[in-house]
Amino acid sequence: MSHLLFDLQDHIATLTLNNPEQRNAYSPEMAVKLTQYLRQCDRDPGVRVVIITGAGDSFCVGLDLNDVRERGEGKSNERKGQPTETEGHPTQRVLRTYPFQISKPVICAINGSAGGFGAAYPLTCDIRLAANEANIAFSFVKWGLIPEMGTTWTLPRLIGIEKTSDLLLTGRKVSGTEAASMGLVLRSVPRVELMNEARRLAKEIAEGSSPTAVSIVKRMTWGRMMDEGELYRAIYEDDDVISWAFSGPDAAEGNAAFFEKRPANWVAVDPDNLPDFGKRNANPFGKG
Repeated sequence: MSHLLFDLQDHIATLTLNNPEQRNAYSPEMAVKLTQYLRQCDRDPGVRVVIITGAGDSFCVGLDLNDVRERGEGKSNERKGQPTETEGHPTQRVLRTYPFQISKPVICAINGSAGGFGAAYPLTCDIRLAANEANIAFSFVKWGLIPEMGTTWTLPRLIGIEKTSDLLLTGRKVSGTEAASMGLVLRSVPRVELMNEARRLAKEIAEGSSPTAVSIVKRMTWGRMMDEGELYRAIYEDDDVISWAFSGPDAAEGNAAFFEKRPANWVAVDPDNLPDFGKRNANPFGKG
């Protein structure tokens, strides 16, 4: 069974995360095929809009934690070195293509549970819709991990620093309805209506707007917001931070606590021994 399905009708490509038995947990196969299909859509003049959604009642609950536990992320990083497009865990740096990088607009239809990667990935899309019944959680801190894919760059620009801090520091779940009210998604609808709403919006763009003008507007919008590649730098720094976090005690404890169904016993933070990640623009006058 393929973990990512592709369908093209009426100039609208639909990519469906397809591992419903595991609640569409993000897998290496998904990582590779998402990039392959996005590049295919970018080059195909028959594609004018892309929709990304999940099979079943979940969008994507994040990394497959059984896979993380069995592989041992820290050891895998040391052993593999620089991964290629087809090897390594999806948290490792690979030659990826994100929705914001292609010339076609990408609508993310969050049909159900979206956690970790499943919450962060939609931020790289142009438009987000959600089912009222969906629950979205940037739950990284609950696993002793750090948000990925430039989340700390995109999310404050979308909903502001205060709401971002609420979501990222607590890792709490928000419904699709609450996500719409805070501006995390454009709007929410009942789950049974979500794909019809996504296709309606996609059809409006595909049939009513110039494909060339749409591509230029998208490039200008993202390009001007990014300002000299800041988002790219954030994404690559996130990759390094995640690698660092996976090798630390909190990631192992968070994972163990989940499988043992108990509260995590976190280590005390030592401010003097934190890595330099994220400090480029922080406190230029030094400590104190």
